[in-house]
Amino acid sequence: MDLIHLRSLLTVQPATNTGQVTAAWEEIEAGLARGMKLREVWEAAKLDGLEIPYPQFRVYVSRLRRRRQTPAVQPPAASSKGERGLPTPPPTDPFNNLREQREKKEQSGFEYDPFSINKNLIG
Repeated sequence: MDLIHLRSLLTVQPATNTGQVTAAWEEIEAGLARGMKLREVWEAAKLDGLEIPYPQFRVYVSRLRRRRQTPAVQPPAASSKGERGLPTPPPTDPFNNLREQREKKEQSGFEYDPFSINKNLIG
């Protein structure tokens, strides 16, 4: 199988602004690594035919930086102990505080009933 059409995509300029910034990312990153300001890199890219407003260029660059810096999330390995031999903490229960409050009410033996007839007889 000859992949002529797929290989030809490497020479075609991407149609979207995001694709154009992504295609030029190595050069953009190299310029920033050399100490160039982002605006200077944008101006050079603009002279090369990248027609993106500077604020949008900043957004694309920050997204690409974040994407490159954060490693792919890997599921934790299934083991009974966490790192350094410590046991893994139990999963958190978001309703634990409500359960504790109900238990305290039940243990106190006092129940407030705003519609009780007895409250009118007192006092």
